[in-house]
Amino acid sequence: MLRNFIVRFASRNNPILPCSRLYATNKQKIEKEPKLSADVINYLENDSQYKRLIEKLPKSLLRKYKTPESMYLINKKTAKEIAKSIASYLDEDSPLVEVNPGFGLLSEELLKCHTKHLYLYETSTHFSEHFQALQNKLGQRITYKVADFFGMWKLAFMDKMDGGNRIKELLGDLASGDNRRIIKIVGAMPGLSFVKHLIQNIVFHYDTNQLGRPDLFITMPSHHYDFLTDNGVLMGKHKSIPALFQMFFDHKILIKVPKVHYLPWTHSSSSKKGSLISEYCMYLVNITQKETLPCPPEYLPLLWYFFKPHTFSKSTRVIPMLEQWIPGCGVWLITGQDPPDSNKAISPTKDDAPLPHMTIFTEFGDLSLKQKITVFKKFVSWPEFEQCPFRVTMENNLPKSFTQIEDEEKARIGTHIDDLDHSDSEIDSDK
Repeated sequence: MLRNFIVRFASRNNPILPCSRLYATNKQKIEKEPKLSADVINYLENDSQYKRLIEKLPKSLLRKYKTPESMYLINKKTAKEIAKSIASYLDEDSPLVEVNPGFGLLSEELLKCHTKHLYLYETSTHFSEHFQALQNKLGQRITYKVADFFGMWKLAFMDKMDGGNRIKELLGDLASGDNRRIIKIVGAMPGLSFVKHLIQNIVFHYDTNQLGRPDLFITMPSHHYDFLTDNGVLMGKHKSIPALFQMFFDHKILIKVPKVHYLPWTHSSSSKKGSLISEYCMYLVNITQKETLPCPPEYLPLLWYFFKPHTFSKSTRVIPMLEQWIPGCGVWLITGQDPPDSNKAISPTKDDAPLPHMTIFTEFGDLSLKQKITVFKKFVSWPEFEQCPFRVTMENNLPKSFTQIEDEEKARIGTHIDDLDHSDSEIDSDK
C-alpha cells in the first residue's frame, strides 16, 4: 500500500516520471485509436464476398462520416452494372479517366468495354499495390497516378497566379489546349465540392484548364442531385450553385445503385428531408458541360459574381439594384429598349428569354433563370458598364473568394483517405 501511495503521489507532483509518461502515452494511443462502425463491420463480416476485404481496407473506411469527400466501390456486381451503363457513352476519341478507383473493381470492368487507354487518379497511396499488380497484368493499357484529380482547380488557380505548370504535370499526356475536347471522367462523389470545383474551373480557367469539356459519370447521393437540378431555380428560386450548374451543364440519371456498396458509410441525419431512395440508394448520373455557355468566356467571372448571393436575392428589386452600379439605367429595362451603342458581342439575341414588363418593383424572384441571364447580358452590354465599379468590385473580391474556398476546404472532411482519421466531421458512435 505504501509503495502504491508513493507512486501515486510522485505521479501527481512529478509529471516527468517514467510511469507518468507511459500512462500519458498509452492514453494518447487510446484516444487516437479509430472508432470503427459496428454497422459497417457487421455488414462486411456477414457477406462472404467481403470477408477478405476487411483486412485490406484502411480503418478510416470502416467508420461513419457526415459528409466524406471521397468514397470507394467495394461490390463487383455494382461495378459490372455501372460499366454496362457507361459503355455506350464511351468512344475511342475521348480519353477515359477514373478517379479514386480503390481496389480497381470498376477499372477492370471498364477495360473490358473500352479498348483504349485508362487513366487512373487515386488520392491515397493505400491502394497502390493493387494497381501495381493490375499494371503488371495489363501492361501499357493503364496509367496510374497518386494525385488529387478532383482538386485540380486549386492547381489551376496557382498556375494562373505564378505562371506554373502544375496542371500540365498532373495531366501529363492528357493535357490539351483544345477546350472543346471531350474527356470522360468516372468516379464517386458523396459531396458537392467537385461540382463547385468544376464551376470555378469553367468560370476562371475556361481558356487555360487543359482538360477540355468534361463528360462525367458520377455516383452521388440522390438529395445532392435533386439540389443541383431543382426546377424551382428555373422558375425564380434563387440558389447560386444550382443556377450556375444548370447554366453550365446538361444532366440525367442513368441508374440507381445501393449506397451500402460504397465506403465509407454516411450517417443518416434525421434533419434531412429525404425518401427511401435517398436513404438507401445513390444515382449514377451523366453530367456534361454544355457546348455553348451563357456568355463569352471573358464575361464568365462577371456572370459568377452577378449570381453570388450577396449581389442579389429572390426579393431584391432588379432596377434599384442595377442603378446602384449604373445610375439611370432603369429606363432601358422599363422601356424594353437598349442604348444604340450597346456592345452587340454580349447583348441579348433572339435566342435569349424575353423579359416581362419591368417596373421599379420587379424582383429577381419574378424572373426565370433564363430571364435573369437576359438581364445580366443587358447590364454588361450597356456603354456605361465599363466605367461602372462592378468589374473592379468583382476583381477585388476574387482573392478573398479563393481564400474563403481554401478555408472551407480545410474545415470540411479531407479528400484523402489518410485525412479521414483526423476529421472532426465523423460520427463517433452508431445509433
